[in-house]
Amino acid sequence: MKGDILYVLTTPAFFVEGRCGRVSHACGFVAGAAAHGSRITLLSGPGAADYVAAPEGVALRSCRRGMLWWPRLMLETLRLLFSHRLMVVRWRPVIPFLFWPVLLINRNVWVEVNALTGIDSNKAPVRLGVRLAVWLTTRLFNIITVSEVSMDRIKTLARSCRRTYVMPNGFDPDQLIDFEPLCDPRVPPWLVYFGKEQPYYDWELLYQAASELTERGVISGLRLFGVDQAPSSYPSVFAHGAFDRGSLVRALSDIENPILVVHSSASDAARATSPVKLFEYAALALPIVCSGSMSRQAGRLHGVRFYPAGDQSGLVEAIHELAVDYPLARERASGSRDVAMANYTWPAVVGDWHKGAL
Repeated sequence: MKGDILYVLTTPAFFVEGRCGRVSHACGFVAGAAAHGSRITLLSGPGAADYVAAPEGVALRSCRRGMLWWPRLMLETLRLLFSHRLMVVRWRPVIPFLFWPVLLINRNVWVEVNALTGIDSNKAPVRLGVRLAVWLTTRLFNIITVSEVSMDRIKTLARSCRRTYVMPNGFDPDQLIDFEPLCDPRVPPWLVYFGKEQPYYDWELLYQAASELTERGVISGLRLFGVDQAPSSYPSVFAHGAFDRGSLVRALSDIENPILVVHSSASDAARATSPVKLFEYAALALPIVCSGSMSRQAGRLHGVRFYPAGDQSGLVEAIHELAVDYPLARERASGSRDVAMANYTWPAVVGDWHKGAL
């Protein structure tokens, strides 16, 4: 029987560095497609079995890393594509130069562009090479991006594209949708962040804003989950290090009046992302203060107070507004859980693409 989707991950060490954003994305895409009844084969470097659930209908295939990675991957891709209805391949700039032969077998090929690294490089050869690769990709393949911003950028380089689809990152609601916060009107709210210490976030801006508001007694301080060390110059900032879903929910349950923060910068890299934490935050049904660089990605969520990206006074004002009337902020955020469950779980984000692509 012919399979439905061949999903090809083109980085040899994709799973070697442990669970991170790209691994969560790949696991989610597979789970989302399988939830709609697709038979999906994942072709990648070693390690997928440690992270990707493989129920009936999901097959994992591995290529050895090393000097012959690309020839091995191409040959296995061509062999498997004969028995699948379509292919999704993870973007790298070499894709249009190496993968064009797959079109001789199947024209229903989608390139998943999660980041356009190098497109604005200061090195002219890198910048021109990446832009040429983007232009060729739009001529040869269908395109999936994680955000409207990324798709807009691609279309400025290649105005005439084949089929395109914006598929934001989805999330796993496990343990989040049953969370109930610890509400205590005697205690100022805590500001909370969980996730990786991303370089395109305004960390110093956040620390300064949290320190100012803590000194004024508006908030109790800032707690960071996923950050190993807090800056010593900000005593109101506490780092809790690595976490898993269970430990995070347990810790959040002991924090009074939490307000969640997404402090992405005004950079193109920040605006082009689709942070999973946005939808995990929404599933917790807590107030969120969010950089305006995420306004398109978070625009459907309830209870989000946006501030101008990079504006410290705007961030202070946004946090203050939520903190001084926390019950009202919580009430406004209560509908976000339903929005997240209806629109941003992996089966939901994969669903519309799935119906049109197959």
